[in-house]
Amino acid sequence: MKYRIETAPLIDYYVIVVKNMETGELIEAFTLNESGKDMLSLFCQGMDANAVAEQLSEMYDVPIEQVSKDVVEFAKRLNKKSLLEI
Repeated sequence: MKYRIETAPLIDYYVIVVKNMETGELIEAFTLNESGKDMLSLFCQGMDANAVAEQLSEMYDVPIEQVSKDVVEFAKRLNKKSLLEI
């Protein structure tokens, strides 16, 4: 991964800071809720969308069908930010 992604918890959400791995330059900062933070973490571990959906389904005890659509949409947003290649 060409970016270093740092996560800082706040009261109801997480601040995500994306920095260039080589220079430490700030690329982007945004906020996520807990499930978004978990999705990002799983994608950063190299999981694909199907594996992320399966893992989240187990973590949050919800049907995979309910999670899959959110995971795909989240992956598309990460891809637009050039944080994930799908």
